[in-house]
Amino acid sequence: MVKKKEFKVAVAGYGNVGRDTVKTIIENNSIIKNRTGIKLTVKTIFSRNINKVKDDKFLDKVEIKTKDLNDILNDDEIDIVIEVLGGMDTAKELLMKVKKPVVTANKALLANCFGDLIKDRKTDIAFEASVAGAIPIIKTMKESLVSDRMENVYGILNGTCNYILTNMTKNNLNFNDVLKDAQEKGYAEADPTFDIDGIDTAHKLCILSSIAFCNVISFDKIFIKGIRNIILDDIVFASELGLTIKLIAEASLDENDNAYIYVIPTLLNDNNMLSKVDYVFNAIAIVGDRSGDTVFYGSGAGGRPTSSAIVSDAVTLARNLLITDEIRIPILGFVNEKKELKVKDFKDKNETFYVRFKSKNNNLLAFNEAFYDLNIEKSLERNGNFMFILKDVNINSIIESIEKIEKIDDIFIAKIK
Repeated sequence: MVKKKEFKVAVAGYGNVGRDTVKTIIENNSIIKNRTGIKLTVKTIFSRNINKVKDDKFLDKVEIKTKDLNDILNDDEIDIVIEVLGGMDTAKELLMKVKKPVVTANKALLANCFGDLIKDRKTDIAFEASVAGAIPIIKTMKESLVSDRMENVYGILNGTCNYILTNMTKNNLNFNDVLKDAQEKGYAEADPTFDIDGIDTAHKLCILSSIAFCNVISFDKIFIKGIRNIILDDIVFASELGLTIKLIAEASLDENDNAYIYVIPTLLNDNNMLSKVDYVFNAIAIVGDRSGDTVFYGSGAGGRPTSSAIVSDAVTLARNLLITDEIRIPILGFVNEKKELKVKDFKDKNETFYVRFKSKNNNLLAFNEAFYDLNIEKSLERNGNFMFILKDVNINSIIESIEKIEKIDDIFIAKIK
């Protein structure tokens, strides 16, 4: 029997990523067909605002343009659904109801709803584009490193934060000035909360750690500290020590197989490869017990890189359909969840930390005395800021020591790696 080689696709969402996805399928279809023997055809596009799109040559080539989600859900001709809606409600409704394989780039939905989405599911979900744009990290973890015990996953996963930190470092600029510049260039949203507070990074880390540790990780188990209150003095202080500040997402196992999963500004030594990752680029390092250290680098966001990952996933799903109607590779890369895995609170984990804050009522000596039982490697005052490097301590003990002297809300804490 000759199996079909043309697969009809529905795209839900027609913003920047949706349009670039349709564009990639149409413009690069001959490349895809030459390499795989598979042809993808966009049959349907769903968007609540579809009537507002004018003079779009790619949209004109699509058979059905609709504002009704049922035009995707009830169409038996559609083989693969691509979800690029953004947001949670409509996207979750689509993924829960659709009976076809799905490609999604929706990291917030996956991080918050993985358990619901994969429970008793009969059709595949591919989500390479949900983490680090065009970097093929999901397939690598699910397939290429399948024989490894993944001990540590860490990286730079948010281009907005990396753009801000790079500009502050290279150009001696203040946070608010660089944030405004990032917004003007389209690297940051008008409301940058998800980016600068580390939430977007944590969504991606939740996905990576779930795969790495064979466990559906609850998003609320992740410790999150963003870069909102970083100041130029922090950048300068780090530079004087030969260190570079990056927002790092990390998931690691200790010797007892307990997991620590966290997002925190981190001072990296210049010999760490991630310290050289600048502007909107992303990089991810994986440490496996067999593979050792591997590092993946590339464009982490934007319509074109994201569409590359989305269309690659669509081709993978089409290839799977040629073989079987069943899910060929487990959605999260594992069959049996490690129920014994414990996610411990990073605030209790002893590390080396950089701490900076201002005091209204006390001097540096008072806080040196407060930290007496902790291991102070360095302390100084600069521009009214108290700065400390504390070794082999945890965040809870740092906060408790400060609060013995004074209640301070604006405390900047960064890990030193």
